[in-house]
Amino acid sequence: MTVAELIAQTGLPADADIKATLPGLTWHVTTPLEKAGITTMGGLRVRSDAELLGIPQFGERRLDMLKAALQQWEAR
Repeated sequence: MTVAELIAQTGLPADADIKATLPGLTWHVTTPLEKAGITTMGGLRVRSDAELLGIPQFGERRLDMLKAALQQWEAR
């Protein structure tokens, strides 16, 4: 499942801050996103997984960590 699909399933608003909404994410995940100008769920949702993987210092492992955090949110 893609990040966009996971966000859609959570029902989180587009303006929800990533760090505030998913506080369990480490700086390893959030810093590359911030450097790419992605700070909200809406910013994540409009990008494909391939686009996210194109961000410097954001690889498969960090993408998996992001997806796991979104799945945990959904499970609440």
